[in-house]
Amino acid sequence: MERPGVAHFVQRDHLVRGLFVREAAPSIPTSIQTPILMVHGASHGWWAWERWLSFFALSGWRSYAMSLRNHLGSYSIPDKAYVRLTLDSYLQDVLDILVWLDQPAVLVGHSMGGIIAQKAAERDPVRALVLVASVGPGQLGPIREPLPTEHPFMPTPQEARRLWFHRVDDGTFEDIYRKLVPESPSVMNDYSSGRIPVHRQKISCPILAVGVEHDRTVIHPFRRIADFYGCDSLFVPGAGHDLMLESMALDVAIRINHWLLSAMPDEGLPIMKHPGF
Repeated sequence: MERPGVAHFVQRDHLVRGLFVREAAPSIPTSIQTPILMVHGASHGWWAWERWLSFFALSGWRSYAMSLRNHLGSYSIPDKAYVRLTLDSYLQDVLDILVWLDQPAVLVGHSMGGIIAQKAAERDPVRALVLVASVGPGQLGPIREPLPTEHPFMPTPQEARRLWFHRVDDGTFEDIYRKLVPESPSVMNDYSSGRIPVHRQKISCPILAVGVEHDRTVIHPFRRIADFYGCDSLFVPGAGHDLMLESMALDVAIRINHWLLSAMPDEGLPIMKHPGF
Protein backbone atom coordinates (compact mmCIF):
# COMPACT_ATOMS: atom_id res chain seq x y z
CA MET A 1 0.00 0.00 0.00
CA GLU A 2 1.26 3.47 -0.82
CA ARG A 3 -0.26 6.81 0.04
CA PRO A 4 0.98 10.40 0.00
CA GLY A 5 2.32 11.77 3.29
CA VAL A 6 1.25 15.15 4.59
CA ALA A 7 4.21 16.89 2.97
CA HIS A 8 6.89 15.64 0.60
CA PHE A 9 7.07 12.04 1.78
CA VAL A 10 5.26 8.81 1.07
CA GLN A 11 4.20 6.02 3.41
CA ARG A 12 4.06 2.33 2.55
CA ASP A 13 3.00 -0.62 4.67
CA HIS A 14 4.80 -3.95 4.34
CA LEU A 15 4.28 -7.42 5.77
CA VAL A 16 7.63 -9.17 6.01
CA ARG A 17 7.45 -12.79 7.19
CA GLY A 18 4.29 -11.84 9.05
CA LEU A 19 5.85 -8.75 10.65
CA PHE A 20 4.27 -5.35 10.06
CA VAL A 21 6.60 -2.59 8.88
CA ARG A 22 5.59 1.02 8.22
CA GLU A 23 7.89 2.88 5.83
CA ALA A 24 8.11 6.64 5.45
CA ALA A 25 10.40 7.88 2.70
CA PRO A 26 11.13 11.18 0.92
CA SER A 27 8.96 11.54 -2.16
CA ILE A 28 12.08 12.68 -4.03
CA PRO A 29 15.29 10.66 -3.46
CA THR A 30 18.03 12.35 -1.45
CA SER A 31 21.76 11.82 -1.06
CA ILE A 32 21.18 9.97 2.23
CA GLN A 33 21.42 6.27 1.43
CA THR A 34 21.26 4.53 4.82
CA PRO A 35 17.81 3.46 6.07
CA ILE A 36 16.66 3.85 9.67
CA LEU A 37 14.90 0.95 11.44
CA MET A 38 13.06 1.70 14.70
CA VAL A 39 12.35 -1.03 17.26
CA HIS A 40 9.71 -0.49 19.94
CA GLY A 41 9.67 -1.39 23.62
CA ALA A 42 7.53 -3.75 25.68
CA SER A 43 3.77 -3.67 24.95
CA HIS A 44 4.24 -0.99 22.24
CA GLY A 45 4.34 -1.32 18.45
CA TRP A 46 5.40 0.41 15.26
CA TRP A 47 2.93 3.23 16.00
CA ALA A 48 5.11 4.56 18.84
CA TRP A 49 7.44 5.99 16.19
CA GLU A 50 4.90 7.81 13.99
CA ARG A 51 6.21 11.31 14.75
CA TRP A 52 9.81 10.26 14.16
CA LEU A 53 8.95 8.39 10.97
CA SER A 54 7.58 11.53 9.36
CA PHE A 55 10.36 13.75 10.74
CA PHE A 56 13.18 11.57 9.45
CA ALA A 57 11.45 11.10 6.09
CA LEU A 58 11.16 14.86 5.74
CA SER A 59 14.84 15.10 6.71
CA GLY A 60 15.80 12.84 3.82
CA TRP A 61 15.99 9.36 5.42
CA ARG A 62 14.12 6.22 4.39
CA SER A 63 12.63 5.31 7.76
CA TYR A 64 10.99 2.10 8.94
CA ALA A 65 9.18 1.17 12.15
CA MET A 66 8.35 -2.47 12.83
CA SER A 67 6.07 -4.37 15.17
CA LEU A 68 7.56 -7.43 16.83
CA ARG A 69 5.54 -10.65 16.71
CA ASN A 70 2.28 -10.51 18.70
CA HIS A 71 2.29 -6.70 18.58
CA LEU A 72 0.01 -4.43 16.56
CA GLY A 73 -0.15 -5.44 12.90
CA SER A 74 2.20 -8.42 13.16
CA TYR A 75 1.29 -12.08 13.38
CA SER A 76 -0.16 -13.48 16.62
CA ILE A 77 0.94 -16.51 18.59
CA PRO A 78 -1.01 -18.38 21.29
CA ASP A 79 -0.62 -17.23 24.89
CA LYS A 80 0.91 -20.58 25.86
CA ALA A 81 3.80 -19.98 23.45
CA TYR A 82 3.90 -16.23 24.05
CA VAL A 83 4.59 -16.49 27.77
CA ARG A 84 7.57 -18.78 27.02
CA LEU A 85 9.27 -16.57 24.42
CA THR A 86 12.88 -15.52 24.87
CA LEU A 87 14.52 -12.30 23.78
CA ASP A 88 16.14 -14.31 20.97
CA SER A 89 12.69 -14.60 19.35
CA TYR A 90 12.37 -10.82 19.09
CA LEU A 91 16.00 -10.57 18.01
CA GLN A 92 15.22 -12.88 15.10
CA ASP A 93 12.32 -10.60 14.11
CA VAL A 94 14.68 -7.63 13.87
CA LEU A 95 17.32 -9.63 12.00
CA ASP A 96 14.65 -10.72 9.50
CA ILE A 97 13.79 -7.09 8.77
CA LEU A 98 17.47 -6.16 8.43
CA VAL A 99 17.85 -8.95 5.85
CA TRP A 100 14.79 -7.61 4.03
CA LEU A 101 16.27 -4.09 3.98
CA ASP A 102 19.33 -5.64 2.30
CA GLN A 103 21.82 -3.00 3.45
CA PRO A 104 23.32 -1.84 6.76
CA ALA A 105 20.87 0.39 8.63
CA VAL A 106 20.75 2.77 11.56
CA LEU A 107 19.03 0.94 14.42
CA VAL A 108 16.95 2.99 16.86
CA GLY A 109 15.72 1.03 19.88
CA HIS A 110 13.48 2.16 22.73
CA SER A 111 13.54 0.46 26.16
CA MET A 112 13.31 -3.30 25.48
CA GLY A 113 13.89 -2.48 21.81
CA GLY A 114 17.22 -0.97 22.82
CA ILE A 115 18.69 -4.22 24.12
CA ILE A 116 17.31 -6.03 21.05
CA ALA A 117 19.07 -3.44 18.86
CA GLN A 118 22.34 -3.97 20.74
CA LYS A 119 22.14 -7.73 20.22
CA ALA A 120 21.26 -7.24 16.55
CA ALA A 121 24.33 -5.03 16.12
CA GLU A 122 26.47 -7.94 17.37
CA ARG A 123 25.15 -10.17 14.60
CA ASP A 124 24.59 -7.82 11.68
CA PRO A 125 26.69 -4.84 10.56
CA VAL A 126 24.78 -1.63 11.28
CA ARG A 127 25.76 1.96 10.56
CA ALA A 128 24.79 3.44 13.94
CA LEU A 129 22.89 2.63 17.14
CA VAL A 130 20.56 5.04 18.92
CA LEU A 131 19.49 3.70 22.33
CA VAL A 132 16.46 5.62 23.60
CA ALA A 133 15.66 5.18 27.32
CA SER A 134 17.12 1.74 26.75
CA VAL A 135 17.76 -1.41 28.71
CA GLY A 136 21.51 -1.86 29.01
CA PRO A 137 23.70 -4.93 28.45
CA GLY A 138 23.54 -7.72 31.00
CA GLN A 139 27.02 -6.79 32.25
CA LEU A 140 25.35 -3.85 34.05
CA GLY A 141 23.47 -6.30 36.27
CA PRO A 142 19.85 -7.30 36.97
CA ILE A 143 17.23 -4.59 37.24
CA ARG A 144 14.23 -6.28 38.89
CA GLU A 145 12.85 -9.47 40.37
CA PRO A 146 11.34 -11.97 37.90
CA LEU A 147 7.71 -11.55 36.87
CA PRO A 148 5.28 -14.49 37.12
CA THR A 149 5.05 -16.27 33.78
CA GLU A 150 1.56 -17.79 33.86
CA HIS A 151 0.00 -14.97 31.85
CA PRO A 152 1.18 -12.14 29.57
CA PHE A 153 2.00 -8.95 31.46
CA MET A 154 -0.15 -5.86 30.98
CA PRO A 155 0.15 -2.68 33.06
CA THR A 156 -3.03 -0.99 34.25
CA PRO A 157 -3.74 2.47 32.81
CA GLN A 158 -2.55 4.00 36.08
CA GLU A 159 0.70 2.00 36.01
CA ALA A 160 1.37 2.75 32.34
CA ARG A 161 0.86 6.47 32.82
CA ARG A 162 3.06 6.62 35.93
CA LEU A 163 5.88 4.53 34.47
CA TRP A 164 6.08 5.77 30.93
CA PHE A 165 4.90 9.38 30.83
CA HIS A 166 5.81 12.67 32.42
CA ARG A 167 3.35 14.99 30.71
CA VAL A 168 0.56 13.76 28.42
CA ASP A 169 -3.06 14.84 28.10
CA ASP A 170 -5.90 12.43 28.87
CA GLY A 171 -7.11 12.01 25.30
CA THR A 172 -3.64 11.25 23.96
CA PHE A 173 -2.94 8.77 26.74
CA GLU A 174 -6.24 6.96 26.22
CA ASP A 175 -5.48 6.59 22.51
CA ILE A 176 -2.00 5.23 23.30
CA TYR A 177 -3.27 2.81 25.92
CA ARG A 178 -5.78 1.30 23.46
CA LYS A 179 -2.85 0.33 21.19
CA LEU A 180 -0.80 -1.37 23.92
CA VAL A 181 -0.71 -5.16 24.05
CA PRO A 182 0.18 -7.56 26.88
CA GLU A 183 3.90 -8.39 26.87
CA SER A 184 5.65 -11.73 27.19
CA PRO A 185 6.81 -11.96 30.84
CA SER A 186 9.57 -14.41 29.94
CA VAL A 187 11.10 -11.88 27.54
CA MET A 188 10.89 -9.19 30.21
CA ASN A 189 12.56 -11.56 32.68
CA ASP A 190 15.29 -12.29 30.12
CA TYR A 191 16.44 -8.70 29.79
CA SER A 192 15.77 -7.78 33.45
CA SER A 193 17.86 -10.59 34.90
CA GLY A 194 21.28 -9.60 33.62
CA ARG A 195 21.34 -12.75 31.46
CA ILE A 196 21.75 -10.87 28.15
CA PRO A 197 25.38 -9.76 27.84
CA VAL A 198 26.58 -7.76 24.86
CA HIS A 199 29.98 -8.40 23.30
CA ARG A 200 31.18 -4.82 22.99
CA GLN A 201 34.06 -5.70 20.67
CA LYS A 202 31.61 -6.99 18.06
CA ILE A 203 29.94 -3.57 17.71
CA SER A 204 32.03 -1.10 15.73
CA CYS A 205 29.43 1.51 14.79
CA PRO A 206 28.85 4.89 16.49
CA ILE A 207 26.41 4.73 19.42
CA LEU A 208 24.23 7.38 21.05
CA ALA A 209 22.62 6.73 24.45
CA VAL A 210 19.56 8.90 25.14
CA GLY A 211 18.23 9.37 28.68
CA VAL A 212 15.31 11.35 30.09
CA GLU A 213 14.74 13.30 33.28
CA HIS A 214 11.52 11.60 34.41
CA ASP A 215 12.05 7.90 33.68
CA ARG A 216 10.17 5.82 36.26
CA THR A 217 10.69 2.47 34.56
CA VAL A 218 13.20 -0.09 35.80
CA ILE A 219 16.06 0.26 33.31
CA HIS A 220 19.78 0.86 33.56
CA PRO A 221 20.80 4.53 33.86
CA PHE A 222 21.69 5.82 30.42
CA ARG A 223 25.01 7.21 31.66
CA ARG A 224 26.08 3.67 32.69
CA ILE A 225 25.23 2.50 29.17
CA ALA A 226 27.26 5.37 27.71
CA ASP A 227 30.19 4.48 29.98
CA PHE A 228 29.98 0.80 28.98
CA TYR A 229 30.23 1.66 25.29
CA GLY A 230 32.37 4.79 25.66
CA CYS A 231 29.80 6.49 23.45
CA ASP A 232 28.02 9.82 23.06
CA SER A 233 25.00 10.58 25.23
CA LEU A 234 22.03 12.92 25.18
CA PHE A 235 20.02 13.95 28.26
CA VAL A 236 16.45 15.14 27.66
CA PRO A 237 15.02 17.33 30.45
CA GLY A 238 11.28 17.46 31.02
CA ALA A 239 10.54 14.15 29.30
CA GLY A 240 9.29 10.73 30.39
CA HIS A 241 10.20 7.22 29.27
CA ASP A 242 7.97 7.40 26.17
CA LEU A 243 9.56 10.63 24.98
CA MET A 244 8.69 9.81 21.33
CA LEU A 245 5.02 10.28 22.30
CA GLU A 246 5.45 13.44 24.38
CA SER A 247 5.89 17.10 23.49
CA MET A 248 9.71 16.79 23.35
CA ALA A 249 9.55 14.21 20.54
CA LEU A 250 10.57 16.47 17.66
CA ASP A 251 13.25 18.31 19.66
CA VAL A 252 14.90 14.97 20.38
CA ALA A 253 14.56 13.83 16.76
CA ILE A 254 16.29 17.03 15.61
CA ARG A 255 19.25 16.33 17.90
CA ILE A 256 19.44 12.68 16.79
CA ASN A 257 19.38 13.76 13.14
CA HIS A 258 22.24 16.16 13.79
CA TRP A 259 24.20 13.42 15.58
CA LEU A 260 23.63 10.90 12.78
CA LEU A 261 24.92 13.27 10.12
CA SER A 262 27.98 14.04 12.28
CA ALA A 263 28.62 10.38 13.11
CA MET A 264 28.24 9.29 9.47
CA PRO A 265 29.88 12.10 7.48
CA ASP A 266 29.56 10.10 4.24
CA GLU A 267 25.77 10.58 4.34
CA GLY A 268 24.25 13.61 2.67
CA LEU A 269 26.08 16.35 0.80
CA PRO A 270 29.66 16.86 2.02
CA ILE A 271 30.62 20.05 3.82
CA MET A 272 33.66 21.54 2.09
CA LYS A 273 36.11 23.65 4.09
CA HIS A 274 37.71 26.62 2.38
CA PRO A 275 41.45 25.90 1.98
CA GLY A 276 42.26 29.21 3.59
CA PHE A 277 40.71 28.19 6.94
